[in-house]
Amino acid sequence: MSADNSFADFAPNNTPYKPLIAAADGSNFTYESLRDRVPHILTDVINDLYHAIASHSAADSQPAVIEEGKQLVGELSKLKHEMVTNKPLTPLLDDGCGDISTWNSWLEKYFASATWYSAPFLAWEPYMYRRIVTIFRRSTYWSQYDFFATKKESTFRASMVAVAKLCSRVDTLTKESLAAQGNQTKLHLAFVEMLHASLWGNQTDLSMFPDLSSERLEEMQARISSGENNSKIVSNDTDKIWAIVSNLKGGRIDIVLDNSGFELLQDVLLAHWLVALGYASKVVFHPKRVPWYVSDVTNADFHWLVDSAESPELIGDKGMSADDEAALKSLGRTWKALLASGVWELKDELFWTGPYGYRFLPTEGKDVWENELIKSDLVIFKGDLNYRKLIYDLEWPVDTPFVEAIGPIASDPRAPAIVALRTSKCDTITGVSKERAAELFGIQKNWMYSGEYGVIQLSPGRWK
Repeated sequence: MSADNSFADFAPNNTPYKPLIAAADGSNFTYESLRDRVPHILTDVINDLYHAIASHSAADSQPAVIEEGKQLVGELSKLKHEMVTNKPLTPLLDDGCGDISTWNSWLEKYFASATWYSAPFLAWEPYMYRRIVTIFRRSTYWSQYDFFATKKESTFRASMVAVAKLCSRVDTLTKESLAAQGNQTKLHLAFVEMLHASLWGNQTDLSMFPDLSSERLEEMQARISSGENNSKIVSNDTDKIWAIVSNLKGGRIDIVLDNSGFELLQDVLLAHWLVALGYASKVVFHPKRVPWYVSDVTNADFHWLVDSAESPELIGDKGMSADDEAALKSLGRTWKALLASGVWELKDELFWTGPYGYRFLPTEGKDVWENELIKSDLVIFKGDLNYRKLIYDLEWPVDTPFVEAIGPIASDPRAPAIVALRTSKCDTITGVSKERAAELFGIQKNWMYSGEYGVIQLSPGRWK
């Protein structure tokens, strides 16, 4: 039975399998997140704002700025109290971004009586991040404040030596690939390295691992380079993806981004390689328009990374070798030129921070689907939240085919190839054999949400 026929009555509050909801006995990851992890994130936002207010006080800023900052602390504290005491999800106040009516109609239609502990994970968690945004955007003096920026930038600053080494490696690999044009074996191996690096870069998620250190980043990079992580890819369509990419000549590739910093760097390097080799003549990156999930990429984050590559001395370039620094600066200049020429483009559609899962793209995200994604040859969705929004956060049988789980965006005859690159940080997954899942549960009970295992999955779309 096709996905469309199987799930014809699919709705956010009417799903074919049970959504992830906090277990009453406290036994699941959703409960742990709602009780501990996410309130901690809110506390970090409040603490960051306290520090920012203190900085304004020390600088003798306008009293109104400081006073309004204190009011925002109160609103954030109220939000946290509602969460931990299991209050209802209340309508969002309009902050002028243009999507509040969509959020509130979704809330009224599907979750009008929902509380934090009764609502699905994929309802309350995005709602929380969007509500944080409204608190800041409705203010006078703090409306453009990125409450996650310090954490995002400090992690990247601390890892500049590893960043430069990685860029030098990819610069060399790109030159070797260009010299090997026509040698499909070498090009295939290079693509595998680039794609897998983009996958494992997704481990650098500050909403899951808030204390990520530069040492750990360097360890991650070493495992990627050595291939040590390959055995932890539990569903792997790399070769099927290569069969599509290797036949592109000046195609369009879209990347729906996840984390800034080190993961974004891996995504940018993949795009660099694809354009340099001629597989893509256009790459469209889709960041978030507002601060999201702690470390998600905004437009400002993307440009900050490119600027940092071109001029690493601005954020701290101590410890780099001369060759690595030269490669980093060269790539930074190339990326600026690609952005200026329009070969690379950023499009931060509001749908990505909206309430709907991605099976609703053809209806609730019609402008993105019709005007952007179906024009693409291949769309790469990065990270855990994008994966959860693709398959809808349900207790799927683990061996449910990925293509079946994503529904209408797979079956549309105009659909691009859709690739999911995800390290698993939540207890929902598809496309894994029952035997493999049983083996993994025997090795590590929390394998689904440990962030140690990954998937590379393909819906071929019109390429099938």
